[in-house]
Amino acid sequence: MNAAAQPTVAEVLRPLRNATHALHEALDSRLPIAREDACLADYADHLRALRPWLEAVRQALGAPGDPGLDRVARRTERRLAALALDLEDAGSAPAGEQPAAMDQASLAPRLVDAAGERAFAWGLAYVLEGSQLGGAAMHKRLAPKLAPHPMRYFQPVDAPDGLAAQWKEFVAQLACVLRDPDAVGSAQRGAVAGFETLMPRFGLRAAGL
Repeated sequence: MNAAAQPTVAEVLRPLRNATHALHEALDSRLPIAREDACLADYADHLRALRPWLEAVRQALGAPGDPGLDRVARRTERRLAALALDLEDAGSAPAGEQPAAMDQASLAPRLVDAAGERAFAWGLAYVLEGSQLGGAAMHKRLAPKLAPHPMRYFQPVDAPDGLAAQWKEFVAQLACVLRDPDAVGSAQRGAVAGFETLMPRFGLRAAGL
């Protein structure tokens, strides 16, 4: 296949974006951290809500034994480490540790059982990796307000050439997975599951948007 035949980023992402558009819009528009008056306590609450979901998704990404997914899982481990440091700096580390572990246990079966299907796990990875782009924008907006807190979680992880280059590489790998309608459908289910398991963490309902 020559270079001209390679799908564009928009073409690769279109089926996943179409499947998750309403969920994505509902989540982004209702997050407390996205409010203009968001404060450090909102940031800490955001991280505590995210942590069980991140742990469950990291576990799910390891299920298929795919090298590309393993790299995303390792990045997720480093993001979790940054998250823990941010909670310590916000004075929020001890709160909710046991409930968080219980929440992860309830999330993991739905994600891990299905993520043995490789394309499903890539759909989950799409939600996770895409969140880094939103996090970078959130960091730009909130960092001056929340300084001197470093807000490590919203900063890029393992992106020496920049977040845009990392995202482009991820999409190129995703394109190799979405070769047929079955794989596309599986990845769409994974992406939807990513949002549908994340939204309740923030008190939002995935159904009846």
